[in-house]
Amino acid sequence: MSVVYEHLEPLYPLGWRHFRLEPPWLTPRSHVHPEFELVCIVRGAGTRLIGDSIEQFEPGDLVLIGPHLAHTYASIPEGGPIEAIVVQFTRDVLGEGFFDQPVFADVAALLDASADGLRFVEVPPALATLDDLTPAEKTVALLDILVALSRGPYVRLATGQSASGMAVARRIESIVAYVHEHYRSQITLRDIADVVQMNPSAASRLFSRSTGFTLTRFITVVRLNAACRLLHDTDLPIATIAAKCGFVNLSNFNRRFREVKQTTPKAHRALLYAGQGGAPTHEHLPDGKWVTDFFTR
Repeated sequence: MSVVYEHLEPLYPLGWRHFRLEPPWLTPRSHVHPEFELVCIVRGAGTRLIGDSIEQFEPGDLVLIGPHLAHTYASIPEGGPIEAIVVQFTRDVLGEGFFDQPVFADVAALLDASADGLRFVEVPPALATLDDLTPAEKTVALLDILVALSRGPYVRLATGQSASGMAVARRIESIVAYVHEHYRSQITLRDIADVVQMNPSAASRLFSRSTGFTLTRFITVVRLNAACRLLHDTDLPIATIAAKCGFVNLSNFNRRFREVKQTTPKAHRALLYAGQGGAPTHEHLPDGKWVTDFFTR
């Protein structure tokens, strides 16, 4: 899968832009552009790839993507409509050399670190207010947002952007896109291998080494994410949900669900209906990758 250079319109009159992206903006195709990009997910869920990083996203996910860093998002249909707040800007948005001043050393370091992509734990409140501000207030708010983000904490995402690393990232991206598109049907290792034009064992090793997930585990979590959202958002019979999410039969679905949730789909839905649960959340593993709560609860 190729990486597309995205030409953005000039960032006038403010020297930067912000906007809300709504369906159907998510496509499984990497792109790059010379601007910094701050993306905050408001609604929806799926998988994002930034450089050679692959992680799950959900509402509240906030990342800063540096210039010329390949990135893409793939949504889970059952996650509902996707909405995101996006801010695009250049390093000289507030004037040439503005962030080179010693008082803004932390912001300069933040922008430098974004070359690898950064994920943040907290969303600055000002990000949600940009729509309601005057142009001058928006520019002040942008500075407030960058200062707040520079105080951290944040996590670096990509491990490197060498030619070989990008080739691996493109293959991983192709696999992720294929799984998100075909998880409702049966997916074999041969199917995955054909997508990336490798032999099955090599494709399996590549995915595991690059992402920390086995292919089987990743396919399962995509299916369980979709199933959990249907349990949460619909009153469909559990057997129907299992079939819609690619499980071969109800017994297989119940077994996989119990293995990672220590409960049954029926009991899980009952908790949701009682207001004691919610849509799947994401948590950190020691290696910094994100997985759904299926892996940790």
